[in-house]
Amino acid sequence: MQLFTLFTLGLIAGSLIKLADDISDKNLPLNRLFAIPIGLAYGLLMGYLMINDADAAILFGGIVIGCLVTGKINSTGHYFGLSAILTVLFLYGIKITPLVLPVAALAALDESKDALPLPEAVFKYRLFLKLGILALVISGILGLNALMLLIAFDAAYIITDRINSRFS
Repeated sequence: MQLFTLFTLGLIAGSLIKLADDISDKNLPLNRLFAIPIGLAYGLLMGYLMINDADAAILFGGIVIGCLVTGKINSTGHYFGLSAILTVLFLYGIKITPLVLPVAALAALDESKDALPLPEAVFKYRLFLKLGILALVISGILGLNALMLLIAFDAAYIITDRINSRFS
């Protein structure tokens, strides 16, 4: 997949996930039911990325598993997002690789701010996952697509959070 396309789709996925999250968790001036189509949209998009790019499959597979383990998939929008991801993977298939497990562990660490006595910025900016993916890319275990996708995804997530904070 072209890097520009991957980056753009990563931006959209990150923004949609944060929007679905904030519709459920914050007092945005939107009906909570809007989280359902947004969840479906990000789930279909992530599923599409996962079946078309091996690095995306490892990255998003790890993030989903890490969020499941830590209980972060906890709202209607995210249930629909997860359902859409699983539907795409069921229909089109995906190769499972053990590389998903260390990425899942990194994602779970990023969601464990109550369990680890570290500065808030470590968790706010998901430094475990970012540094871990960077190390996996530098070591040649993952391709550059994983890092580019993570940067796009997190940038959109952070920007969407800042925009949504103005409306809540």
